[in-house]
Amino acid sequence: MIGRGLVKVERLGWCESGALAERAVGPVHLVFDGGRGLFVSGRSDWSLEVVETAPGDSAWLTAYDYDWHGSRWVLRDASGEAPFAAVIAERLAALEPVRDEVGEVVGLDLGFGGRTVTLRMSEGEVTT
Repeated sequence: MIGRGLVKVERLGWCESGALAERAVGPVHLVFDGGRGLFVSGRSDWSLEVVETAPGDSAWLTAYDYDWHGSRWVLRDASGEAPFAAVIAERLAALEPVRDEVGEVVGLDLGFGGRTVTLRMSEGEVTT
């Protein structure tokens, strides 16, 4: 993905029945020039997982397609939200894992031409 421009950011948010999802929490799908992407989510051990996606691939959504007592994961376009809006159309220059004291990946620093977007784990969720 290094050298590709960021064209879209999709984010999943857990939506309690009748409430709005918290915008700064939830898995993130970064889509780059040509449609390739990175899906960033939390694992059950509270470490970060990064999976490369192909153009048109929506398999990463399958695990989030369920209803629990009226609550569910909702996908939205987060391209215009902070911190992503500032780096839309910028080229990815760096991708660095952030590790905890035992070496597990708990964050990801994404460098875009002088700006850094950091995705981190907090209580089992990806946060910005």
